[in-house]
Amino acid sequence: MKGFFVAIAVISLSACGGSGGSSSTAPKNNPGVNTPPVTDGISVTNNAFSPGTKTVSAGTTVKWAWNSCTGDAYSGQVCAEHSVTFDDGTGSAIQDTGTFSKTFDAPGVYKYHCSVHGAVMSGSITVQ
Repeated sequence: MKGFFVAIAVISLSACGGSGGSSSTAPKNNPGVNTPPVTDGISVTNNAFSPGTKTVSAGTTVKWAWNSCTGDAYSGQVCAEHSVTFDDGTGSAIQDTGTFSKTFDAPGVYKYHCSVHGAVMSGSITVQ
């Protein structure tokens, strides 16, 4: 029975955090919602692709990362939905977080847009 009470005491202390202090610092934005920016890729932000144009060599895989969430722990996170949709109709799903990758094998200019926002949110990949 003594072990039972010890276990309850340990659970109670861990549930309270055990710090005994308080903080006046506002919580930071939730770092787990936005996808980390990709090195040498494209960021999908609120109503823009960054960079909007990109030139790559044939055989290159380009990765888009969604970074369209705003807000904080007090106001809540708001994540806008976007897609990467090529003029031939292929591309990503409409999503608010995550990534999408596409390999470009043939030279040419590949134009794309967000199917939610249309031509206002567009970009292109030039493959050499």
